[in-house]
Amino acid sequence: MPGKVAFLLAAVLFALSPLAALAQDGADCDATLLLQAWARSSPGGAPNGAVFGLLVNLGDEADTLTGVTSTVAEVVELHETRLGDGDMMQMHPVEVGFVVPPRGYLSLEPGGLHMMLIGLTQPLLAGESFDLTLQFERQGEVVVSVPIVDVTAMDGPAELPPAGEMSEAEATPEAVVAAWPEACEGVHVLDAWARPAGAGMPNSAAYGLVVNLTPFEERIVAAASDAAMAVELHEMTLDDNDVMRMRPVEGGIRVPAGGVALLQPGGLHVMLIGLNEPLMAGETLDLTLEFSHAGETPLQVPVREPEEPMMDMGASGHH
Repeated sequence: MPGKVAFLLAAVLFALSPLAALAQDGADCDATLLLQAWARSSPGGAPNGAVFGLLVNLGDEADTLTGVTSTVAEVVELHETRLGDGDMMQMHPVEVGFVVPPRGYLSLEPGGLHMMLIGLTQPLLAGESFDLTLQFERQGEVVVSVPIVDVTAMDGPAELPPAGEMSEAEATPEAVVAAWPEACEGVHVLDAWARPAGAGMPNSAAYGLVVNLTPFEERIVAAASDAAMAVELHEMTLDDNDVMRMRPVEGGIRVPAGGVALLQPGGLHVMLIGLNEPLMAGETLDLTLEFSHAGETPLQVPVREPEEPMMDMGASGHH
């Protein structure tokens, strides 16, 4: 769907990212976007900056971000930070562009993939924003408004300013510009997956990215699966002694209007308690999420190993 598409994500650190569609079964929903865009504020005289966010592909074919421009920098390059010689973190240009998988997303975050603003033409002041023009191979030109964040004032980790959902500074639905194609309106689940659980492991968990492309708030109020005796909505949080503990989410998992809820290891997740049989990598399980407005949504969730080592989530049956 080439051509110029202006998606102005105004004001708030707001996030989107759909896949397994609940809205219109994804019919005609084909777009590639930069969502949850944000940039660090620059201290006085800093020559460079960086932009982070979620690159989201709602189409059935992969799309590639090939170039970026902005009036706030002389050059914008696609970069990756990775371990180099001597186990030192080094930054490298990504010449092939950022490839966003079909019905998937790519996370741009500190210490990983990002857009480098080289030769700032003005200071990046917290509370302000600037326009960024992205050129996609399939989507064409997309314009986003990027909020500037003072990372030293953030409560959560720098990788995710909205702490998995929206920040306290979120705007009302009326204040948020409708930034997605009409065919994409609805609630979507992106990259759902569950971790394996072998013999003797009674519990597992499911994750994914839930996106609410509607003008009203949604909540995941319940979940169900024949794979487990009980399914609960849980989150991992630090207690007063800086120990990670799991607890049920009272009132459901909030998905703000025009926003996202990220279910991930170490955070919000769907807990599968009392597995009826082992879950092996490569299998799938049926999982139903119940939303406050969208109702019940059945999903087929692949079982796969996590990309990074994760903590034990109840192999002994304790939470």
